[in-house]
Order: sequence, then C-alpha cells, then structure tokens
Amino acid sequence: MSIGRQYKSDSLPLWKWILELILGVILFTVLYGIGIGFWGIPQPVAKDVAVLIVAVFILAIFRRWTRLFEKQWKWELLARNEGKNILCGVLIGFSFFVLLTGLLYVTGCYSIQYVSPHWSDIISNLCLFFLVACCEEVIFRGVIFRLIDDRFGLWWALGISALIFGFAHMFNPGASIWSSVAIVMEAGILLGAAYKYSNSLWLPIGIHWAWNFTQGNVFGFAVSGEDAGESIFTANIDGPDIITGGSFGPEASVIALLLGTIISAFFLWKILQPIQAATLQGGRSSNE
Repeated sequence: MSIGRQYKSDSLPLWKWILELILGVILFTVLYGIGIGFWGIPQPVAKDVAVLIVAVFILAIFRRWTRLFEKQWKWELLARNEGKNILCGVLIGFSFFVLLTGLLYVTGCYSIQYVSPHWSDIISNLCLFFLVACCEEVIFRGVIFRLIDDRFGLWWALGISALIFGFAHMFNPGASIWSSVAIVMEAGILLGAAYKYSNSLWLPIGIHWAWNFTQGNVFGFAVSGEDAGESIFTANIDGPDIITGGSFGPEASVIALLLGTIISAFFLWKILQPIQAATLQGGRSSNE
C-alpha cells in the first residue's frame, strides 16, 4: 500500500508538477532572502516587525501557490490544529536541546554561567528564527517533501528532502561532510516525518523554531555554524568534536544524531501503524 497520497498534486501532468516544484523552490528562496535582508534594519522594533510580516506573507503566498497549480486550497497544511501543532513542535524542539545540553553537561563537555542578556536582542532572534522556520519548512516540507510524497510516496520524499536539507547546510561556517550527514539524519528526516505525521506545516515549524532559538539564544551554541548572538547562558564547551559538534555546533554531535533518530523513529512508527493495521485487516478479510 502506498503511503502519503492524501493530496492531489500527483494527478498533475508531469511538466506542471516539475514546474510547481522548481518555481516553488526558487520563489520561496528569493522571498526568504528578502526577509533575511530586513534583518539589517538598524531599529530593533522595525526589524522585528519586518521579519514577522515577511514570515506571515510567505505563509499566505504558499497557500495561494498551491491553489494556482493544484486548483484547490490546501487549508489543512496551515490550519489543521495549528495551536496544538505549533505548541507541540515548540515543546519538542525545546526539550531536544534541554536534553542534549544536559547530556553534554553530564559528560563534562558543557558548563553554563548566567549573564545579564540583552533581552531586546534575544526577542529579535526569536522573531528571526520564526522567519527561518517558516521559510525553510515551506521550501523543504511544503514544496519539496509534499510534492515528492504526493507523486512517489513517503520514502522517496523523506530521503530526497532530507538530503537536500542537510547538504544545503554544507556552505555554513564550520560545515563538513559529517555535519551535513548529521543534519540529514537528525533534522531532515525528523522534520519530514513530523510533517507527514501531522499533515500540517505547523508541527515542523514549531520544532524548527524552538530548536534554533533554544540552541543559540538560550544555551549559547552556534546554530549550524553561525553565531546566534546574545544568549541567556554563556557556553563553555570543551571536549571531542564528535561529542560537542565542534565549531559547527551540537547539531554535528553524535548525541544529537541519536536523539534525532529516536524521535524520527517514533514519528515513522506512528505514521506506519494505521498502514500496517489496514494491511492486516485486509489480509484477515480476504482469508474469511
């Protein structure tokens, strides 16, 4: 039984499907770049408002984009239990880095010191990471994963979107083949599985948003090799790169890889349960 054909982009002619995929990636990448450009506004409040407006604008455009090509509104992608999904995602992303940091602390690789943070900078980063989460989830899950899933099924969508997502980070400071593979396994597959499980972009948006913010602006790690700026805690990191992630940050840690794989396996198990149950039921019916 094929997995993941709830929507109807698989009924599009192949040329139109390819066009939606390629132009969608280009359009939302350009809009993402414009949104990041607003981060350079010198006035903090204006900067925060601008990036939030761009995030909301991109979500609105995404809905119209699916309507343009697929001749139907995909309301469920951004309106299915949105409050519950984004809250659940935030809790998962936050808990992931609380647990990861705790394990690094226990191994002696991480210590913290409370500082007096500039809360305006931290709030600005909270807004920025919301933009990042919205844009990247629209591109990688809303466009790439969803369209491949609709046409070819879950496993192709999960593999291809995760690989593209992971190796898109290859150009970040401190990146390596290992860090890209780690991102593929711990984040690319996790976020794709979270989207598939919920059939809503809000769950992966929440995970992605809290993941980046907690990592960078709560615990003071580098976020995919980038300095996240002001954080609540300063980070003193000392240990082998395979444990700490080195200059790329803890996303390149084997601990993050294991945690991400466990959560991904849980989501995939939940996705496959009804498929397996239906298959068993069908087998019993045919025997009767």
